[in-house]
Amino acid sequence: MASDLECLQMEGKKFFLTDDKKVERSFLRRSVLKLKKRAEFISIRKNGHFKKSKFFIVNYQYMENSENFLGITVSKKIGKAVIRNYLKRIVRSIVRNNIDLIPYGLLFEIIPKKGTEKTSYRLLERDLVDTLTRLKV
Repeated sequence: MASDLECLQMEGKKFFLTDDKKVERSFLRRSVLKLKKRAEFISIRKNGHFKKSKFFIVNYQYMENSENFLGITVSKKIGKAVIRNYLKRIVRSIVRNNIDLIPYGLLFEIIPKKGTEKTSYRLLERDLVDTLTRLKV
């Protein structure tokens, strides 16, 4: 009998947790979609603009009434697969944390330069955020 009461109490807790998650999801910030096809990357390089910073090259193109699209390209010259994947995670994290500072309606590709893998997260974040906020729309 006591075990039945415990089960009912557990179900009630799960119910409240799912409600909390639904409420939390409604307050999420806007997101960044992914560039996936090679043709999209080529189109941005061909028709768009580029901006160089100390650690990154950003190719970008402005699209009216569009969401932000992000593509990350890491050259094999930078290191082995572990290091390249690490840099991709770092760039995604920086963009996700600072999405409100990035102009709306951009398709952009971020290319880390050599030596980026040895740099601290704070320097990379400051450099990339400064570069993305200064893009001419």
